[in-house]
Amino acid sequence: MKTLHTINKSPSSRLLDSCLEVIDKKDGLLFLEDGVYYAWKGFQNFEFSEQYKCYALKDDLFARGIELNSLKEIKMIDYPGFVELCEDYGKIINWF
Repeated sequence: MKTLHTINKSPSSRLLDSCLEVIDKKDGLLFLEDGVYYAWKGFQNFEFSEQYKCYALKDDLFARGIELNSLKEIKMIDYPGFVELCEDYGKIINWF
């Protein structure tokens, strides 16, 4: 079963590191709230975006004045897109 992993804390929380220890190749990553800093062009480690489907919530990016990194591997989505992701993945795990 595909799982959508949501990361809502900044990179200093190291939630992504914990998530990457258990994530499966067919799973997806969604960055929201302060988790969108993982998609920021100032964040240096994007190896995860080459291995997994990655998404960032547009409203949270804009609220923090963050430009989405030019990497095509991280897709910007809106709230209806968020709902579609929840429907597409059989399970959702929120990392806090």
